[in-house]
Amino acid sequence: MTASREEQAARFAASPEGWGEAQGVRTAADAAVHGRAVLEAAGVDVEAVERRVGRPRIDGKAGRKGERSARLNFAVTDAQAALIDRLAGSGRTRSDIVREALDEYLSARA
Repeated sequence: MTASREEQAARFAASPEGWGEAQGVRTAADAAVHGRAVLEAAGVDVEAVERRVGRPRIDGKAGRKGERSARLNFAVTDAQAALIDRLAGSGRTRSDIVREALDEYLSARA
């Protein structure tokens, strides 16, 4: 975005009343097509954005749109859940804690 475009965007953002009235609601495929057109008109590399959409894969591999990391769903006891929640309070996610515990378990048995 050029400096003048940045200034224009900042002025526009600072003055919400200048946004005007909504021009209708777009949903599903129509919203995707419109969004892509807006990005292209702004000079954004839409292909690069699409490659970056979503969370990175857990295994560090380059993912593709719609591709997910492998998942396991299982139940834990109330005591295990409480301990995981307590550990998660130290800034790590519950998933990170469970992955770390599983890695330690599997490494000890490999």
